[in-house]
Amino acid sequence: MTLPMPEDRSYLADLTDGVLTVTFNRPEMGNAMVTHMVPPLTELFHLAQAREDIRVVLVRGEGKFFSAGGDVAGFAKTLELEVPERLEVWTGRLNRVRGLVEAVLAFEGPLVVQMRGPVAGVAMIFPLAADHVIGDETAMYVFAHLGIGVSTDGGVSKLLADSVGPRAARSLLMTGARVKAEEALRIGLLNRQVAGEELETEVAQCVSRMAKGPQGALRGIKRLVREADGRTMGDHLDAERDAFLDRVVDEDFREGVAAFLEKRKPDFPSAR
Repeated sequence: MTLPMPEDRSYLADLTDGVLTVTFNRPEMGNAMVTHMVPPLTELFHLAQAREDIRVVLVRGEGKFFSAGGDVAGFAKTLELEVPERLEVWTGRLNRVRGLVEAVLAFEGPLVVQMRGPVAGVAMIFPLAADHVIGDETAMYVFAHLGIGVSTDGGVSKLLADSVGPRAARSLLMTGARVKAEEALRIGLLNRQVAGEELETEVAQCVSRMAKGPQGALRGIKRLVREADGRTMGDHLDAERDAFLDRVVDEDFREGVAAFLEKRKPDFPSAR
């Protein structure tokens, strides 16, 4: 099956060994996200959720930027419109972005982000929603919405608050902060920082390990952690019990136990 991609190749998609790699591909424009990218990108994430052969999604940027966020040059064109038409255009854009956010969050498998260079604006959807973010020394979060006189979009305010806490999120957004790699690592916006020359290798090893892991268990862990907030401990223990019971009747459990006793690496059936 052909993977959804825009005709201008503003992002690229590749599926190899269970890893779907999505690469923002406008390096000359800082990998800014143009409007026509959003529908096929949304479709791509729906496809990732639907297909068993897509076990991990990796998002990265080509060149020196992860993504500059929205295409501000494109924003300027909407200023030429009368207010009712401008509002109509922006309502459509924001609704399409909402669909993308919902598709990204609906993906139950591991979502990994490779961060080289800055990320800003709506592109923060990806590292903030990711399960694991690996960056090099150039990685940077640029909270730039205020600079063009708007509040956040794409769920960034909630995703950021979920990542660093409400007070820290308010501070970062309301001061237009630029958070460099070392600080991003300290406050949890990066999970790991490596040297630039090691980034590709480290990311490849990470996604390969996840793609070869027990898929039901990985998705179960992601679901349990996501749904933990707001549950009582009793309710969460019930959910953990049910998730665990689902796994002990799975062939991955049989293979994992056998591999442990035989002192070898497991070859999980769900990852074949």
